[in-house]
Amino acid sequence: MLNFSDGIEGIIKVILLNAQTFFMVTCNHVNEVGISNSQLGRLACAASLVLDIFGMFLTFLMYSLINPVLAGEFWHPVMVSGTYIFMFAVCRPLIIYIVSYTPEGERVKDSHFMVILLIVLLLAFLSLQVHHPLMVFLFGFFLPEEPLASILSEKLDTITSCVFFPIFCAMHGFEADFNSLSSNSLIVETIMILGVCGKFLGTLVPTMFFGVHLRTAISLSIIMSSAGLLDIVMLGQFQEQGILSAEHYTTLSLHILFCTGTFLPLVRYIYEPSTQYRTIIRQGILTSAETGTLRVLSCIYKEENLPGIIRLLQAFHSTQQKPLPVIALQLIPLTAGRVSLPILAPLHEIQSSSAYRSNLSRCNRTVNALVNLERKTNGTIRPHHYISVSSYTAMYNDICSTAHSHNVSLLILPFHAQWTNDMGFQHASQPIRDVNKMVLEKAPCSIGMLIDRGDQNQTHLSDVYHIAIFFIGGVDDQEALAYATIFVNHPNIRLSVIRLNSLKPSYNTFNDYNAIQDFQCQCKDNNRVSFVEVTVNDGGETTDIVVSMKDEIDLAVVGRYHEPGCTPLFGLLDRWCETLDKPNGKANVHCAYCNGAA
Repeated sequence: MLNFSDGIEGIIKVILLNAQTFFMVTCNHVNEVGISNSQLGRLACAASLVLDIFGMFLTFLMYSLINPVLAGEFWHPVMVSGTYIFMFAVCRPLIIYIVSYTPEGERVKDSHFMVILLIVLLLAFLSLQVHHPLMVFLFGFFLPEEPLASILSEKLDTITSCVFFPIFCAMHGFEADFNSLSSNSLIVETIMILGVCGKFLGTLVPTMFFGVHLRTAISLSIIMSSAGLLDIVMLGQFQEQGILSAEHYTTLSLHILFCTGTFLPLVRYIYEPSTQYRTIIRQGILTSAETGTLRVLSCIYKEENLPGIIRLLQAFHSTQQKPLPVIALQLIPLTAGRVSLPILAPLHEIQSSSAYRSNLSRCNRTVNALVNLERKTNGTIRPHHYISVSSYTAMYNDICSTAHSHNVSLLILPFHAQWTNDMGFQHASQPIRDVNKMVLEKAPCSIGMLIDRGDQNQTHLSDVYHIAIFFIGGVDDQEALAYATIFVNHPNIRLSVIRLNSLKPSYNTFNDYNAIQDFQCQCKDNNRVSFVEVTVNDGGETTDIVVSMKDEIDLAVVGRYHEPGCTPLFGLLDRWCETLDKPNGKANVHCAYCNGAA
């Protein structure tokens, strides 16, 4: 017989808690596993959000309205309703009014931040008085994301994650009494296990019925069956209200600890998001040349990437007979600690979302730049604007999945560092660099890394645009050569191919020879194309050749991977290995750094 303090009420509340799946807990789990913007992560967050809204509505209806009215406590519904009205009718407009004084892209003033923090603390106090601890969490959903998310994360993330959260968990851990455990604890644990099995099967069966892959369905079921911080909060509330005894509180706490510590590593082992776009043969420029199609995916981390990307797209010399489809993927990072659904969709589908409204000016400027590009090229370049909102750790998944779903041949990645118009070096972005490294590793197509050192105010090609290909040898350089042949028909472009030879034979000599012969056959009647062979003895001589051309060329193209120990790069490879996304040479031009198809 279970000795709950309040009998059947305790059993019902424990069963309801075990059946509940909290949206905030699910978001935290998928972020921790690194799958927030994968098919599984989006499905888990969407399902838990629906369940959470439904559960909060029923809880509010039952415990704040119906039960108090039946018990004759008419003041409680009035207090709860009044608190919610005060929160949405007074506090929310006040915070939005305060935030409106902050110009876009700038920090919130410290005085404004303190006022917002006091308002939130006041609401937290009122929510505890009416026994609605999640009221402030709900309030956060109805506030503008920027600039509040960034300032709250900057000011409070460290102290809440590193100080308050460990203290909170420790305090609840001290409440556990392991000496109170007895045979009755097995009965409570049996109820919890049956609940977990019910949630697991209740998720697995419908997802399998609707054709979800087995591994994805199992991983989704595990995530939906796991518990987290809010479950501990609710356990603490039940104990304070005298609903749970020390024995059953300890049993339930151990159950949550075990499930959380076991389930998430299982998801990491079972589910790999890159399997949806992993291919044996990567789609590349050589492949698209054979099929007669070329599709480009251009990533936009920030507005400063646009001028270089636009100039590069214009160099493709698209025509009405051969238009160039371009997927312009604008990447907006989710602030660390933000509980929100990742987004990946065409622009017109998310214009009503909070993420778009929070970045309205930036998105509008990007839209205008793309519209102007299409108008200047008379529709031969056809950009399709997509928006991705996700964390930096999972951003690569949106890039790779978009490339795979649109059968992209070339993926353009902006370099993680930016140069000013006077060639000053701006601060490099480590998160963007990490994203680029993951994309280079997992992308299903060829990659061109754009290192833009050109004029940020110039968005059109000059009358004479000089492109140089430094051909060292290997599959990536063959891909780079195919990439550059796209430009040869442009009347304003002069193309120079510099083949860097060595006396040491290469494993790819035959394939390199065929690639160069094919290139020369295609360009034999084009007087804007030149071909030069240079013999070098080490990486120093290669660097000298590249630097000597810095005042002559506007775009340098070079492959990324080469044979270990190849003579033209001798002495440079050790330094390259430390920063895999850096280009060869120091020319003050913008470079396309090609990762060829395997």
